[in-house]
Amino acid sequence: MNRKLLLPIIVTLGIFGMGLRLALAADDSGGRKSSTILVQTATLTQKTLPVQMTTYGTVQPDTGNTVHVVVPRAGQVAKMAVSPGQEVRRGQKLFEFATGAATLLTYQQAASAVKFARADLARTQELLKERLATKAQLATSEKALSDAQQTLKAQEDVGAGQATQWVLSPADAVVTEVTAKVGDRLDQGGAVLQLTERGAVQVVLGVEPEHASVVHAGMPVVMTSVFDDTHPVTGKIDGVHGVIDPQTRLVDAVARVEGKASDGLLPGMRVKGVITLSSVTGWVVPRQAVLSDEQGPYVYQISDDQAVRVNVKILLDTDDVYAVEGKLDPKQKLVTLGNYELSDGQPVREADAGTKNQAGK
Repeated sequence: MNRKLLLPIIVTLGIFGMGLRLALAADDSGGRKSSTILVQTATLTQKTLPVQMTTYGTVQPDTGNTVHVVVPRAGQVAKMAVSPGQEVRRGQKLFEFATGAATLLTYQQAASAVKFARADLARTQELLKERLATKAQLATSEKALSDAQQTLKAQEDVGAGQATQWVLSPADAVVTEVTAKVGDRLDQGGAVLQLTERGAVQVVLGVEPEHASVVHAGMPVVMTSVFDDTHPVTGKIDGVHGVIDPQTRLVDAVARVEGKASDGLLPGMRVKGVITLSSVTGWVVPRQAVLSDEQGPYVYQISDDQAVRVNVKILLDTDDVYAVEGKLDPKQKLVTLGNYELSDGQPVREADAGTKNQAGK
């Protein structure tokens, strides 16, 4: 065939093919817009949810119910009858203490001073009867005896006259710390061990410094062992420290538990604490129902079998749901699955019980 005849035919066919492709593309785009998307839906619900913070910490003895057992006089720890963590009863032996030699000597001197003052007073009284002493001398002797007796009593009050002494527990308690060992020499008032009333504990929780300002005294907290969350214990934040702990690099928040509620919390235990900071009221929706683009978060509701985009604001983000606010219609169902395929005005069809699994794919 002549080339001059073929050229117009080829150009014509090319233009026709391009037009056909554009027409098909237009039909395809329109087909997607008009196609019905299978979705899964849920009814909107509005609830009040707690705003919570999860922290971790350690159970410690309650400093407000702790007794430091000290030696009443200078001496030496001779025997130790208890160890850290041991429960003791009122009147139970804790440790034996041997009085120091200097303290014993001081007691003996005080006792001798009383004996001498008493004899001197008796002699002065006899001399006064014979008019060989004055009333002023008698008064001086009486005062000397009184002073000597007071000095001796002070020594007796601290047990200075006892060579050895067993120190007893003042109450039913737990030995939370032993600070001295057998053979240690201590001055008067030296600490030997620490007792804490059984069940009297405090929980020190670590809070990130940037979040410490939102935690305040009085906030409720639920605490559980990090190894067993089946026995929750409820308490309240007692106070928040104003400095960062140099070891943990966190801010300590102290939680207290009242009475027998602390049963199961033992000093040294690692715990998880969930602090309730406040609460929010909003529409509670599954996390997968909320999408986001350059305009922000949004959801789809169904109106007249069409998807309607509704912009929302996230009030609370939890592990499985969001609390949101926006111009949502509680009478219209919320799209929970299949929303990634939707656009505003897209025709939709709700999945029935037999096809819900398909809608979630």
